[in-house]
Amino acid sequence: MEHLKKIEESIELERRELNEMVQFYDLHDRRVLDQSRRVDSILNQYNHLKQALLGTRSSIVG
Repeated sequence: MEHLKKIEESIELERRELNEMVQFYDLHDRRVLDQSRRVDSILNQYNHLKQALLGTRSSIVG
């Protein structure tokens, strides 16, 4: 679960950076799009890890 917490912190950091970038650059700017992809990638990692942990738990419990 510690790994999930670290990913959650990373998500928040990257989201804040994305929100700040949007204030300065157009939504179609390469930098904004790259940052958005970075956030998406971290969110995907988080969801896969969370699913794996929950799947493991449910198989242990069930």
